Formats: sequence, C-alpha cells, structure tokens
Amino acid sequence: MIDKLLHARTGPLTDRLVQQPGGLNLGMLPKRLLPEKTTSMVCGFCSTGCSLDVHLREGKAANLSATTNYPVNLGMACPKGWEALTPLAAPDRATTPLVRNDSGELVACTWDDALATFVGKMKSVIHEHGGGAAAWLGTGQMPSEELALLGALARFGMGMHHGDGNTRQCMATAASAYKECFGFDAPPFTYADFEESDVLVFVGSNPCIAHPIMWQRVMRNPHNPDILVIDPRVTETAAAATEHYPIKPKSDLVLLYGLANLLIRIGAVDQDFLGQHTRGFADFERVVAEFPLLAVSEATGLGCDAIEDLAARIARGKRVSFWWTMGVNQGHQATRTAQAIIALALMTGNIGRPGTGANSITGQCNAMGSRLFSNTASMFGGLDFANADHRHEVAEILGIDVARIQNFQGLAYDQIIEAIDAGQIKALWIVATNPAHSWTRSQRFAEVVKKLDFLVVQDMYASTETAQLADLVLPAAGWGEKEGTFINSERRIGVIKKVAKAPGAAMSDFRIFQLIADAWGCCEMFAEWDSPEAVFRIMQRLSTGRPCDITGIDGFDMLEREGGVQWPLPFGQKVDCA
Repeated sequence: MIDKLLHARTGPLTDRLVQQPGGLNLGMLPKRLLPEKTTSMVCGFCSTGCSLDVHLREGKAANLSATTNYPVNLGMACPKGWEALTPLAAPDRATTPLVRNDSGELVACTWDDALATFVGKMKSVIHEHGGGAAAWLGTGQMPSEELALLGALARFGMGMHHGDGNTRQCMATAASAYKECFGFDAPPFTYADFEESDVLVFVGSNPCIAHPIMWQRVMRNPHNPDILVIDPRVTETAAAATEHYPIKPKSDLVLLYGLANLLIRIGAVDQDFLGQHTRGFADFERVVAEFPLLAVSEATGLGCDAIEDLAARIARGKRVSFWWTMGVNQGHQATRTAQAIIALALMTGNIGRPGTGANSITGQCNAMGSRLFSNTASMFGGLDFANADHRHEVAEILGIDVARIQNFQGLAYDQIIEAIDAGQIKALWIVATNPAHSWTRSQRFAEVVKKLDFLVVQDMYASTETAQLADLVLPAAGWGEKEGTFINSERRIGVIKKVAKAPGAAMSDFRIFQLIADAWGCCEMFAEWDSPEAVFRIMQRLSTGRPCDITGIDGFDMLEREGGVQWPLPFGQKVDCA
C-alpha cells in the first residue's frame, strides 16, 4: 500500500501537471508546456483583434496566453482567444483535395488533378457564357493579402465579373451608412473611447457576450458613465446597463428620429459643430419634426418619461459615444437606422473627440480588410469600378491593361444567389465560408447551388454543409498556419504568423491562389505578388492619398513593434501612441 501511495504522488500524471516557472514573463506553467520562446499575433476569431502570445516548442505552437501590453486587450483574452489553437487540431480538417466522381462521391485526388479540374471547368464556363457566368464568394476571415490576391486573380486574371463576401451579411449596412455620411467607409473610433465616455449608448448590441474584451474596456471606464442600452431583448449588456430601453422590434428608426426631434427641442444641438462640419441639417430637422414624443412612445412601446430620460442623459453628456452591431446592421431599415445614429452624434457634436463617435463594431476578424481590399463591393482602397480615373489609377499601380478592369461593380452576394437560381451564373467558387449553413434561408441556398455546372469549395474543413455539396474541395490552411494581416474594428492592422503546419496536403489560401494563377496562365500578372508582405506593399500603394492611407507603415515588423497600427497612417506621419 505504501508503494502505491508513493507512486500516486510521483507518477506520470503528477509530473505532467506540476507547475514550474515558465520564464519569458509567463509565470508558472506545467512542465510539459514550458516554451522555448514566444511570438505574438492577433487572434483570428472576432473583430476585436486581441494579441496572443503563442508559446513555441520545437518551432511549433504548444500553448498561448494574452499579450500583456497590446493596446487592444491589455493582457485579457476571452474564451475564444484561449482556445484559438484548438481548431487547428480538429478531426474533420480537409487534408487532401476532393473531387466528385461519376458515382457522385467526393474522393481524394492530387493537387495536379484538382488544379486541372478547376481550370478546365471554370475556363469552359467563362469561354461559353462569358465572365458574368462565374462568381466567387469570400469571407472576412482571411488575411487582407489573401483577399487582395483573390480579388485581383478572379477579376483581372480570370475575368470573373462577380464576387462578394460574407462580410456583406453583417457589415454592408455600416459601410453604406459611413460612405453616405462621411464619403468613405471609416469607423471613427478607438477602443480607448470605451474608457473616456461619460455616456455610452448601445443600440442592438450585446458586447458583454459578443465582444467581451470590449465590454471589459467599458468596465475599466473611470468616469462612472451612463450605460444606455436600446434593445428589444433583455441581453446581458442590458441587464448590466444603467438604463435599458426595451423598444418594440422594428421601431429603432422611429425612436432615433424622435430622439433627434426631442434633442432639438431641448436645445441640445451643437450649432457651432454643425456649421463647421456638416451640411443638410435643416432638411434633417424637417424630417424628424414629424416624430413627436407621443407618436414615438406609441410606436416604440416606451413611455414618454423613458424617452425624455434617454434624451436628457445624452444631452447632459460631455463625451457621448454611440455603438451598434448586428441588431442594427441586420435589422429593419438598417442603413437608415445606422445613418440616424450617425446623425445623433453629429448634431450633438459627439464625434472627433476622445470618448465620442458613431461607432460600428465589426463582426469577423478581418471584415474591415475585406471591405477595403477584397476588390468586391469596391475596387482596392475604396475606389469605384464605374470611375474611369479610378480604373486607370489601379491599372497603373498594378501594371495591368486597364481593359482588364470592368466598369461596373458586379453582383452582390444575394444577387449572385438569385443569378444562380435564374441560370445566369454557372460556376461558383466559395472560399472560407459556409453559406449552406449561414445564409438566410440556408435550405434554399443548398437547392439553388445544385443548378450550377461547377461548385468549388476552398476551406479548412471538408465536413461543412457547403463542402458536402461541392464538385471540388480544396483543402486550406487556417489561422496560425499562414501569414498576413487583419484589420480590426478600430482600424488597427495586426499581424498573424505561421506557428503550425497545415495538416496533410492543405495549403494556405495564398499559395492556392498562386497555383491557380499559374495553372490558368496568368501568373506573370502576379509576379510581384510573391508573398503576403509583398502584397501588403501593393496594398499600401493602392491606399496612397486615400482615407485608408497606410503608406507610413514600414512592413510587418513595424506592425508588431508598435502593437498594431491604425489607419490612416500616411508616409512620414508618426504613430500616435497616446
């Protein structure tokens, strides 16, 4: 018995769990997880853009922890961040190309066969039906450099007319509202504003659960702020708020117009700011005058006292910030609702100062990169396909014939699906997204894509609902298995790195695009696009003089050294470390 007790205290399980000083400022760690070194990179789950220290053993990721001095998360991580390495070891990873055989089964094939099938089928469709018969659907979860290469390859190299991303599902509203109000898709905030506001207004947003690190920044606010939540649901954020205003569904716009009308009546308008920085307020004032208090109360289900209280709290605030997410972006009259939020910030002068702003919180880790550099809803850097000067500018920067750049935007995500249903689009290339699960009316999507002559799915997983419908599956690497940059909700560009090897024959999306360009016969067009960092340099040139100018960033090393860099940063301008 004594021998057994001694063994229990010194056995292999005890040896694996006992903690020792980890070094590298990591505190105590189990012996089996002691790293040889660490490297930092931004998380790949959501748009917050936290930095994680990946612990390396024998050159591979063994563990991770939150980066203590990164300006986004300040040493914090949410459960998704702590589990960031887990998906890389998923048992259903795609490890080899798969092609559907004559019996209707997906079977393994070589990369050579997969590329030949891809090029043969796609070229056949485009040759017979034109570039309008082929499309791609991307994502906000790939690095910007991969998005840029895909957008250039598909449009300029292969001649596809239509491409979009799942980013449209969550961010088209915010992007449109910002463009129409400011002239450019430019969220005007930094996470430090969470800690500087004395009033924070959350509309259709639940950061307590959806963006917990952002919520922690709210909790760090030293000003005892009013936290005001406008939401039909009693969310976790609503439960923690100073006041919750439980409006009826689809009444957001009525409430916001009613608030604007009430703020005008009580003299809470910053006339100096309006005169210096805006136009059209008189027209807006006439519109909102049609939303008197009693009518707004009846439409929203809020009492008149509650609406007056909300307006009074906003009016008293010296630094008021307005925040919204999917409850607005995917809601009723979504773009107008987002514009109304922006109008409230403008009319009260709550923009352009610390602790203020009309602030859209993004969804995916690189939705912002998709909006700026995917070459889908707009050309690179927010340029317009329909603008001849913009087309010539992009052609000159990329060194391509301007005739390769179409003079129209192409179809949006939902229009692509409708065009498949109508028989106009015959081939679809889906990259890193699963619309058979995520698209509205997903069952209909699964039926519609059966009309395609050719469906390609490029993904980390062969088990997704969309991959199971494909004629060809291309196995891709995931976060932590490739390099590039993400742009988070506050416009901060951060680096991701390769800290693990992709399983089997899976490759980075970047490498897959290179192989397709070579097999297609247009690789010379992309000779300069030979690495993610090389593409980042191209993106810098495409951003020159634009609101998203990033020419002042001196490569990936600078991004890591500075703790990420927010755009804009034109050449010659120093990083603001405040």
